[in-house]
Amino acid sequence: MRLLASTDIALRVLMLLANEPEGHHLSVEALADALGGLSRHHLHKIVQDLTRIGVTRTIRGAAGGVLLALPPSDIRLGSVVRKLEAEQSLVECFRPEGCRCTLLPGCRLRWMLDQSRDSFYETLDRNSLADCLPPGAIARAPI
Repeated sequence: MRLLASTDIALRVLMLLANEPEGHHLSVEALADALGGLSRHHLHKIVQDLTRIGVTRTIRGAAGGVLLALPPSDIRLGSVVRKLEAEQSLVECFRPEGCRCTLLPGCRLRWMLDQSRDSFYETLDRNSLADCLPPGAIARAPI
């Protein structure tokens, strides 16, 4: 399974925020720099998505930034990826608006792909953001 680039970046943003000391937030500019000079405009949209799904919160103003809204141990990776990838179809026959596949309804590949996608999410559901922290890091509660 291939994730959207924005989902990959969102997961990296969460890992950076989880490594910050308790009560410390990062600006979008600092996050962009830490992620190799990403576009701040693109990163703003990703932060908005993370805030919309309830895993980050933002502080407005010149000294503002982004911080986790939940403890890292409460942020399930499967839930985050599912929500960020909700509009994406694995293949054409999964599109909600229908598809042009001529092999349906007898195609058995669709079932296999559906099972594989479910297994992918089940694996991520077993892991939290805290599991992504470096060895010895202490997952802390948000302020």
